Amino acid sequence: MKTRWYWKTAAIVAAVVVVAILWFVIARPVLVLPRISLAPGYSLVDGSGQTVTSEDGRGKLTLYTFAYSRCGQDCDAIYRTLEAIDSRLAEQPPRAPALRFITITIDPANDTQQQLAGYSPPFTPRAVEWKWLTGPEKILKNVSGGAFGVLYQPREDGTIFFAPRYVLVDGEGIVRAVYDTPELDTDRFVEQLDLVYEEIAQAQGSARLAYEAAHFFACYPH
Repeated sequence: MKTRWYWKTAAIVAAVVVVAILWFVIARPVLVLPRISLAPGYSLVDGSGQTVTSEDGRGKLTLYTFAYSRCGQDCDAIYRTLEAIDSRLAEQPPRAPALRFITITIDPANDTQQQLAGYSPPFTPRAVEWKWLTGPEKILKNVSGGAFGVLYQPREDGTIFFAPRYVLVDGEGIVRAVYDTPELDTDRFVEQLDLVYEEIAQAQGSARLAYEAAHFFACYPH
């Protein structure tokens, strides 16, 4: 009798678990941005000569872009996107962790530390810290072209062809979104950024299990 009761109870529990999983997958009560991969490690310098490493991003959110200081109209869409995001965040109360912009140059031969020291970006952010980083060509190729997967190639006229890419990295150094487009949909980006902020705020204690389940069952926004 005890054996029969045990198996009957086990079957009921299993059925409840299956129903709960199906409900979670279908209803998707928690949405998350995917954990895509670990972001690459690096040690580069900004225009002031300060060393900036990937570890400096711990506890922050970072939106990476890839450009070069003399790219002209080729970078207009990127700058419009960053300015639009900054404007949206400037209208909101400050949130933790802070979002920062990092642009890694794809033209280290020209964009030396001294060149970046005298470079004025096309706009001054109001809410977001923005750093331009440079370093040895080999290291930049490994970081931008290798780890971050940015496609770029010098043209005969001295300019550089590149495929714009935005990469959002969380405070644990995990890539959460990759956008392969010249100009981001600001509304969509802010909505997805809100998901990361909500996860950071809510994924505490027992609620963390729900977020881990959301990642496991790929409860991602469309």
